Amino acid sequence: MYACCSTVTLEQDLNKKMHIWMLQTIAFALTSLVLSWAESIEYYGEICDNACPCEEKDSILTVSCENRGIISLFEISPPRFPVYHLLLSGNLLNRLYPNQFVNYTGASILHLGSNDIQDIETGAFHGLRGLKRLHLNNNKLELLRDDTFLGLESLEYLQVDYNYISIIEPNAFSKLHLLQVLILNDNLLSSLPNNLFRFVPLTHLDLRGNRLKLLPYVGLLQHMDKVVELQLEENPWNCSCELIALKDWLDSISYSALVGDVVCETPFRLHGRDLDEVSKQELCPRRLISDYEMRPQTPLSTTGYFHTTPASVNSVATSSSAVYKSPLKPPKGTRQPNKTRVRPTSRLPSKDLGYSNYGPSIAYQTKSPVPLECPTACTCNLQISDLGLNVNCQERKIESISELQPKPYNPKKMYLTENYIALVRRADFADATGLDLLHLGNNRISVIQDRAFGDLTNLRRLYLNGNRIERLSPELFYGLQSLQYLFLQYNVIREIEAGTFESVPNLQLLFLNNNLLRSLPGNIFSGLSLYRLSLRSNHFSYLPVSGVLDQLKSLLQIDLHENPWDCTCDVVGMKLWLEQLNTGVLVDQVICESPKKFAQSDMRAVRVELLCPDYSDIVVSTPTPSPG
Repeated sequence: MYACCSTVTLEQDLNKKMHIWMLQTIAFALTSLVLSWAESIEYYGEICDNACPCEEKDSILTVSCENRGIISLFEISPPRFPVYHLLLSGNLLNRLYPNQFVNYTGASILHLGSNDIQDIETGAFHGLRGLKRLHLNNNKLELLRDDTFLGLESLEYLQVDYNYISIIEPNAFSKLHLLQVLILNDNLLSSLPNNLFRFVPLTHLDLRGNRLKLLPYVGLLQHMDKVVELQLEENPWNCSCELIALKDWLDSISYSALVGDVVCETPFRLHGRDLDEVSKQELCPRRLISDYEMRPQTPLSTTGYFHTTPASVNSVATSSSAVYKSPLKPPKGTRQPNKTRVRPTSRLPSKDLGYSNYGPSIAYQTKSPVPLECPTACTCNLQISDLGLNVNCQERKIESISELQPKPYNPKKMYLTENYIALVRRADFADATGLDLLHLGNNRISVIQDRAFGDLTNLRRLYLNGNRIERLSPELFYGLQSLQYLFLQYNVIREIEAGTFESVPNLQLLFLNNNLLRSLPGNIFSGLSLYRLSLRSNHFSYLPVSGVLDQLKSLLQIDLHENPWDCTCDVVGMKLWLEQLNTGVLVDQVICESPKKFAQSDMRAVRVELLCPDYSDIVVSTPTPSPG
């Protein structure tokens, strides 16, 4: 009995000692952890507490103060580390005051995107002598002053997209002698001041989604001789004499430098056309072209950059396994599909918080080479931005699209104008799913098989003008959900079936001028946001408001000229609708042809009671004005 009790007591004693040892071990570990945490705070500074997690990697400290509800920079303190990235995006900062960053000398990246910043006061960036990258995207800046970026002499990368910038003062970038990447897309810029880039060695410039109509050579383009990537899409370019210098300059730089297209907004006759497709004579038909041309320039070269120039590919070239080497180029900037200004640029979390996570990267990327397959009868060149082909088969006496052999690999644009094509078959474009532009103008097309364009889900521009098409039906445009520009002028179209345009919900421009139309079916424009519509030179005597005109709520221009308008009671609703349009929306006049007493009079100038003495007894739909 005694031996048994002694054994139990011994075991209890051992368990007690083990328990004490475990508690001491845990206490020691906790003490070490607390001391380590305290040392890290002491080492990195107070900013690296629970409010802003810090991570050191490759001798760079990343301080993540994103989405912390920070209203003022006084709420944080500078990190204690030689080089660091300070991420302050998604907070509530609304103004940057002088000397707020004077003690942040170690910052190499400063991210201030998606705040509420409306003003940057003079001297706000003093102290940031080593800053390489500055992100100010998705704020509310309206002006970049001459002194906005004082103190940022080492800056290489500046991102200010998705703001409300309408003015940049001439010397805003004059001290940024190392700036290579400038992202200004989706602002409100209508012009750029002379000599803005005179002292700036830009290699990448993004001006998409602004209000630019012209870019002069003297004082602007002449200083952009180092550019290897330029983005100019979604601006209302005015394709007039003044744009000849831009056209010349784009021809003089590296073929692959321009990413995307420069599409004409005005004049109306050139709307929707690429600048590179428009001749100088079309740009400037009534003036001396040489007065607007750029002075001859030596073709520009760039370091570390593969040059790819347009190459005509004949049957000999296509018989070999020709391969194009793509250039090295960075990805695009923070681009939002719907251009929503209130929504911040999305950011995906990543363990690697280096340069590549914040917008375009200065580091180049190489795309894989692709085979160049070009039809024997055509010439092709490579569109570098997405490795698609531009296929030029104009005026080659082609009678059938099936004659194009070998079939082009990944065509981006196809020009088949001025040929003898009479029939478009379902199989003609089965392997052209990436097609962006298809030009079938000025052929002899009278039959387009149902769903012939069904595979062209990415097509944005379709030219069918100058053919022999008599009737439009819903099956004709099946699959064209991305279509924005549709050119059907100069056909013999007599009928448009109801629901014809339901398959093209993104349609913005529709040219139906110079056809044989007498009427339009009800709700023909339902669900569309047409900006431009041409019904010129048809056989319309009137157009109803209800179900037709009242659906045109987004119009910027409409052309109704040269129709036999019958100025009687039937046009009263149309007249009232026209009078509600904003100035400049209606192109040319709407001239009455009958009755004889109003012949050659503008419908809008004839009083309602004269058009229709019994007007008070007629029910007229309320006109819906288009927005300004």
